[in-house]
Amino acid sequence: MHKHWRIAALLLTAPLLLSAQSTFGTILGTVTDASGAVVPQAKIVITNQGENTSHNVSTDPQGNFEALNLKAGTYTVTAEAGGFKTFRTTGLELMARQTLRVNIVLELGQVTETVNVSGTAAVVTTDTATIASSLGTQQVLELPINYRGRGSTSPLSVLAYQPGVQSDNGYGYAVQGALPSQTEVSLDGISTVSTASNSPLSHLFPSADGIAEMKVQAVGNNAEFAQVGDITTTSRGGANEFHGALFEYLQNRAFDATAFGATSKPQKTANDFGGNLGGRLIRNRTFFFVTFEDMQYRTGASLQLTVPTAAQRAGDFSNEKGTVKDPTTGVAYPNNQIPTSQLNPVTQKVLAFYPAVNFGPTTVQQSSNYRANAANPTTSWQTDARIDEILTSKQSIFGRLSWKDQNTTSPLSFALPPSTSYNNSRTMVISHNYTITTNLLNEFRFGLSNSNSATSYGFDGKAITGTFGLLNMPPLTFNGLPSFSFGGATSNFGYGKAGFTFSHNYQWNDNLTWVKGRHTLKFGGDARRLRAQTALSFTGSDNYGNFAFDGRYSGSDVADFLLGIPWDSSYASVKQDNDGIAWHFGFFAQDSFKVSSNLTLEYGLRWEVHPPFWDTGSDITNFDRSVPLTGRVIVPNTQQALDITAPGFLQSINACPGPSWNGIPCTPFLQSDKADWPRTLRFTQWKDFNPRLGFAYRPFGGTKTVIRGGFGRFTMTILGDVFYSLTGISSSDVREFRNDIQNGVPLFRLPQASTNGTGVTSTPYGQAYFGTANDPYFKDPYSLQWNMSVERDLGWNSGLRISYIGLRSVQLPWAPDLNQPQPSTTPYAQRPLTDRPFPYWGRIYTRDTGANAIYSSMQTEFRHQTKSGLTMNSAWTWAKDLSDAGGPAPTGWSGDTGGGRVTNSLNRRLDRGNVAQVRRQRWVTSLVYELPFGRGRSIGNSMNGVADAIVGGWRFSGIVLMQTGTFLTPTMSGGDPSGTGGDSRGTQRPDAVGTSPLLSNPTADLYWDRTAFVCPGRTPGASNQYSCATVIGRFGNAGVGTLLGPGTFNLNTALAKEFRLAEKKKLKFEASFTNVLNHVNLNDPSTNITSISFGRTTTARGADSGGNRVGSFALRFEF
Repeated sequence: MHKHWRIAALLLTAPLLLSAQSTFGTILGTVTDASGAVVPQAKIVITNQGENTSHNVSTDPQGNFEALNLKAGTYTVTAEAGGFKTFRTTGLELMARQTLRVNIVLELGQVTETVNVSGTAAVVTTDTATIASSLGTQQVLELPINYRGRGSTSPLSVLAYQPGVQSDNGYGYAVQGALPSQTEVSLDGISTVSTASNSPLSHLFPSADGIAEMKVQAVGNNAEFAQVGDITTTSRGGANEFHGALFEYLQNRAFDATAFGATSKPQKTANDFGGNLGGRLIRNRTFFFVTFEDMQYRTGASLQLTVPTAAQRAGDFSNEKGTVKDPTTGVAYPNNQIPTSQLNPVTQKVLAFYPAVNFGPTTVQQSSNYRANAANPTTSWQTDARIDEILTSKQSIFGRLSWKDQNTTSPLSFALPPSTSYNNSRTMVISHNYTITTNLLNEFRFGLSNSNSATSYGFDGKAITGTFGLLNMPPLTFNGLPSFSFGGATSNFGYGKAGFTFSHNYQWNDNLTWVKGRHTLKFGGDARRLRAQTALSFTGSDNYGNFAFDGRYSGSDVADFLLGIPWDSSYASVKQDNDGIAWHFGFFAQDSFKVSSNLTLEYGLRWEVHPPFWDTGSDITNFDRSVPLTGRVIVPNTQQALDITAPGFLQSINACPGPSWNGIPCTPFLQSDKADWPRTLRFTQWKDFNPRLGFAYRPFGGTKTVIRGGFGRFTMTILGDVFYSLTGISSSDVREFRNDIQNGVPLFRLPQASTNGTGVTSTPYGQAYFGTANDPYFKDPYSLQWNMSVERDLGWNSGLRISYIGLRSVQLPWAPDLNQPQPSTTPYAQRPLTDRPFPYWGRIYTRDTGANAIYSSMQTEFRHQTKSGLTMNSAWTWAKDLSDAGGPAPTGWSGDTGGGRVTNSLNRRLDRGNVAQVRRQRWVTSLVYELPFGRGRSIGNSMNGVADAIVGGWRFSGIVLMQTGTFLTPTMSGGDPSGTGGDSRGTQRPDAVGTSPLLSNPTADLYWDRTAFVCPGRTPGASNQYSCATVIGRFGNAGVGTLLGPGTFNLNTALAKEFRLAEKKKLKFEASFTNVLNHVNLNDPSTNITSISFGRTTTARGADSGGNRVGSFALRFEF
């Protein structure tokens, strides 16, 4: 009962105290006179130059001032005090969430006199404990990354080149040692993380032209932030002056190099057209900014099928190997020719969808004998619109709406119209900023981020299936086609459920800031309503049926198909999809305490509450391990949960009310209320309290040097992945029918789709399967971060940072088998069932917490802000990350559900090793340099127009990336050395013989020395060293992450030319290339020692622009 009161209390208080992560910044400083004495009661006016709006504050008795909740932008700061000249500095650039120090020295004189000082960009942040890096609009647009030519307009891949960020082959970004699922990604303070997968949704990002800043903040985050890492994108707003742009980006395969391992370039033409416009609706009050972008990405797809020959279609197998016989008599057909009268009318209709042979011999069936190219275009349209309104001198509001539709047309291999995948996203935010008093401010924010995806087939599956005339089929509730599968080379036919998926996040935010003396107090929280739907499918084509042919009756799988005699048929009744809902809450209190003029102490506490997801259709099931021998199966306490439970599932687990049935112990099956469990089948964790402590110390009193450090605890957010592992278990209603020929008559023959039985089969004792349960007391993982940094302003707008960063993550998810026995020299299949904790069961897979990781890194970062046209950032990271959460052979980061099935569920530490994707060393440098030639620049400022058009207005930008390889793991196949069934449970590892697998001159054909490994228990050099069938009672001893993969060297460059058309109008042309040197960055080689392909790779790495050279040309008109 108490838990219901706690949830009610959260719901009632949430509107009063909601979410933290403001995108506003702060300008602060100290006012002194020429002698260094502080000046109290000085009047400070801080003006946004674009909007011409002002914030007024005064200095306190210590001469300090602080202006809060300022939009990112360009500012002017003015200071006045009696007996002193007016101080004025302009051009101060404030980024999102930045604390910018502006110290002011007043000169004696009349207040009517003004001292003007040009503002310069701060290279060292002196007053916070946080380490952050930012990219502004121009860097997002001008750095050579070519994100517009990959079938997406999302600029998310820009983040991969920020200090402390490492990426995988998709859109997974790990920041400063945190897992991707430990990093919040937001747009204007509203999360853009997928509720289903806990990864950023790239298509929720606005057009690059609509981005004001992308900020990565992952070291020393205070209690305002829930996660270790935080990636914030802020949208551009309008100003009093009108500005706009039109652009066209072009990519074509003619600009690209041929990919490593390929003989030709695939078809590709990408046109990305768009623009932006910003300005005022009412001067000094109402501003707007809009973007639009239309991308047409035209590429091709290669289709390959193995299809029956014309002779086979007619029943003629005279050119094929083997004898074809009549299944009803067992006698071979004369000349291997099936009589036309025996050809099944159903399969003849299916054959009509197989194209004719067009490659290789036409009389004998060979693999891939049909080949074709087809269009595979992607189109997208997006628009972003933002309105900013100054309501009063104390209140302002802004709203943004982003809308994007992306469609991809994909050809189907058979004679069917193409399918279309739809990806529609909508994001919205409304933010209200209220200066209640000069020292009390409030910001409220509401937003949503919705992503909807679906695939639509171009055919009417119900109508086509109707023409087949299949009998004994379940209702067809979705679009698809029956599956016809072959045991040989012939390509399988059939299309299963495409489905509709969505990820919805509704978020309420509020921050209250109170400045009290030397304390800046913040209070806030976070409330989100999360919902995600994914398609539920059980087997193949589900309701449409699955029919398998392997040649057991006639001697040929194709002949069995032509005769309409499958050896097996099955179907599954899918009644609903997965539909999960959860509410998440977070509350915090934070204080920034100015202990002295050069020491700031930050401390706070955050409380996170993450109730588990529940399913709107009650289709979740869990396993209770607390009951010895049989366990218990639990479903939600609703009638619907009972209604959707499949009889076959109950029969398979031997669910019965008494102690036993037919001499087999019953497995208790009950609803959550009877088990005293919540309907979510997981208990909420209520004690996730996260303290934060940090400091920023200026040892010499000025703004040149700062020492910063801190410690914090962070709760990892668990989203839909864990929930979805519970779905579709008890509702799994798969009916299977085995065929047989008795007395010359098949039990069933098409169009009869099955026998007359129910199709429900009993599971033999000791083979019941459960996949996948959750620990009902699944704990929220958390991390402990500690760090120390020294930063120094080197002059000439340059700064240097040296940092140590440590992170320990505990209670991470992992994936054991609850029913694994101890290792033995007896083969698993021969062991007594009593060796297992639950003898009736076979596999009982689950998700538990308890794994851990520890990350340590040293980092240096050199920054040069815009000076003489040069902006540069160069960062080097040395990092070591060890974990046992990735499973037996990880190739990426572990997520919400952990890595693969562990090697030994009774000893998780066997899987401890280097985290695959965290490179030991990584150096990345990015720069944008406006060459100093031409009008308005240091060389040739007064040159004539013709000369300026030739040598002026040039800009060079580049990115250099060098990193060591990923940490890979040797694997093997074909054995279960431990006798625990490990070969069917997951990946197995071999023995290491003690020699290094590294070669002095690795190549794509042989990157490692295979002789460094043998099958467990085998003798190195023996003829059977790679035969792994022996059961020796232990696992292989080769460690996780002991193979070092190929590193990356990459140079991206861009050269741009600007033509001035008028005073405020210009035309820009740009040529940009990723991997301009076309350096071959090898992909990870094969790690299976039992394969002759061990250590071999045939492709190049795709991540970090490491593939073949890709070119892009752009034309922009800006005004």
